[in-house]
Amino acid sequence: MHEFAITRSLLQQILDEARRQGAKRVCQVNLVVGERASVVPECVRFYFEELRKGTVAEGAELHFRTEPLRIRCPKCGSEFSSIAEMCSCNAGGEVVSGEELVIESIELE
Repeated sequence: MHEFAITRSLLQQILDEARRQGAKRVCQVNLVVGERASVVPECVRFYFEELRKGTVAEGAELHFRTEPLRIRCPKCGSEFSSIAEMCSCNAGGEVVSGEELVIESIELE
């Protein structure tokens, strides 16, 4: 259910940008969703289709690009796609990508 609030926030950002640009219509929105973002794209799509009604984004297409998980060792700088693959430095790891949900681009008319 948290996808409703997330989608509402995304739509507001999209509408704000359309307003800033003086757009008549939002044609397409491209989102980047990390594979570990705890977001279900189909739920976002469902809520987007409902929330966009009556706005300049009413006919907009919504596209998703999945960003794989990448973890970097702060000691040696190596990157891994899972904790199981990490090096033996025992320095922990920092997530570089794979947890994000961002608007990559908005196509306006």
